[in-house]
Amino acid sequence: MNWKETLTFPPEVAISEKAKDLILRFCCEWQHRIGAPGVEEIKNNSFFEGVVWEHIGERPAAISIEIKSIDDTSNFDVFPESDILKPTVAISNHPETDCKNKDWVFINYTYKCSEGLTWHGMIWRWGGVPTFYLLNF
Repeated sequence: MNWKETLTFPPEVAISEKAKDLILRFCCEWQHRIGAPGVEEIKNNSFFEGVVWEHIGERPAAISIEIKSIDDTSNFDVFPESDILKPTVAISNHPETDCKNKDWVFINYTYKCSEGLTWHGMIWRWGGVPTFYLLNF
């Protein structure tokens, strides 16, 4: 990703200066990134002014959603199929260099769900809420 040259904030998108500042403080070299010395730097950023961090887990969610099962995706937008993501026909014996779609970075990528993130192997706490649904600040 070349965020230094490509990250822009379009004028037609309403975003506060505090939000822009926070985003830019996350998008930098790791040595200068907000939170590098500790989470308190993030929590004290002006974007989060007025947030009572000690009681954040007691507040209701800003957007309430219903999850029907562990693999429920009904809360995500549905996008039509796109020709951009369909693989092209390889023209040589080196398909990894012939790939002309936007998913080239995922060639040979695999994913395996860890046992700790499944309902079967989950550790429960905090009133029966699965631990992976909790944010610890």
